[in-house]
Amino acid sequence: MGTPRLKHDLVADLDAGDVVVRYPSSDVATARAAVEVVRALWPVVEAYLGAPWTGRLRVDLLAEARASGANPAAATLRHSVRGVQQRSPATAGVLSYQLGQVLWYAATAEAEYRGPAPRSPDWLLTAALTPLTHAWSERDTWSDHLARHVQRAVRRPPLAEEALARHAEVPPGTLALAVSQSLARGRSLQQRHPEWVRALRAQLAAEPQWGAWEALEAVTHADAATWRERFATDLEVWRGDDDEWRPGVVT
Repeated sequence: MGTPRLKHDLVADLDAGDVVVRYPSSDVATARAAVEVVRALWPVVEAYLGAPWTGRLRVDLLAEARASGANPAAATLRHSVRGVQQRSPATAGVLSYQLGQVLWYAATAEAEYRGPAPRSPDWLLTAALTPLTHAWSERDTWSDHLARHVQRAVRRPPLAEEALARHAEVPPGTLALAVSQSLARGRSLQQRHPEWVRALRAQLAAEPQWGAWEALEAVTHADAATWRERFATDLEVWRGDDDEWRPGVVT
């Protein structure tokens, strides 16, 4: 009986109203810093998605150096104590991406959806939210990052739609390619519809029973088959320009 009580005694909660931090009880300073960091990042994520955050966020600070992740349905994210202590553009980017996952879920009325899963396929979430990982870095950092991924995408055959929809189901050695091909799709969307992320998010919120493909058709006036053809065509075009192609920055 002593062990569970000991573990509980080593963890504390800091309730800051809109943010609740669960942290190692000996490190309240880092918990307070986490609240400040989250509050600094939120306006950027809100502006990017075109939606305000009106809920309550929980942050779990963990001792593991590489601990990081989000549970959008529970409005919870986890991050390492060290990451918060060592503040950097990379840490801010990771947390921004996680906050983007939480806000996307809340701001698209995901909890009301009753249709077939996944509503928002992984390729789409990756394409929509990954720019947040570079929101606090130099502008060229995102451009270079995207260029590397698109170059990887054009050098390999396209993955099946099922693999792009559910990244967790692809073999570990294929995950990097799935991410790259997802970002390439985001580039295709960005070229034709610069405001596609905000527009799609708003359309999903307006139609809680629609899936992402239905919302994308409403926003872009092109159906899923047309977009899949465009994605494939763009890969072929970029493959021919691989040595010289340099993408612009997604904003």
